[in-house]
Amino acid sequence: MPDMETASPSADRIGAALRALRDTHSVEDGDVAALGAKCLRAVITQLAADGVRAEDLQPLVDLQGHLGAGKRVQPQSPVECDRRFGSAPSPILLARAAAVIDLLVKAGQDESEAARSVMRRLVAAGVPPPEKGGDARGWRRLLEWRNSLLHGVGPEEAKHEYRTFAREFEAIPPAERAQRVLDERLWDRRRKPR
Repeated sequence: MPDMETASPSADRIGAALRALRDTHSVEDGDVAALGAKCLRAVITQLAADGVRAEDLQPLVDLQGHLGAGKRVQPQSPVECDRRFGSAPSPILLARAAAVIDLLVKAGQDESEAARSVMRRLVAAGVPPPEKGGDARGWRRLLEWRNSLLHGVGPEEAKHEYRTFAREFEAIPPAERAQRVLDERLWDRRRKPR
């Protein structure tokens, strides 16, 4: 197995998405198929965000359909029940993601690595990258959206959310901010604080 230093950036992103799913979703009652279906969905989403054409992804989409058709009706995870899963992210969510990117940059990460990290977590949660942008890479479109927002372009509600969410970070001890914001998914307003 190649180590992460020799893996392509795309493989690294897919690996991170799969690790995030494995870490956040338990295999309940030995149902490996449910976790496998979630992992397959993350792979499809990431490959699409990386610019893989829909017709090239069709065999994976077909497999995902077969996995869903063959399993018993079970309680669904909140992500599966969420009607917004896979739909375009709102300006509010993108503003919160932009604030997280800025927090990571202040913590010492490079802008592009911070955007990749945030985009991996969004994809793992079922949030696709922003639709607009001149790049096939989802993290790059997220970074472009953030830069536009910082230069005053975007809805007023998004600008307000960015400022408000960035101020919320001040309540977290500085040494813990970056890790807690990422680990606790504070960017997700629907998630209850711990």
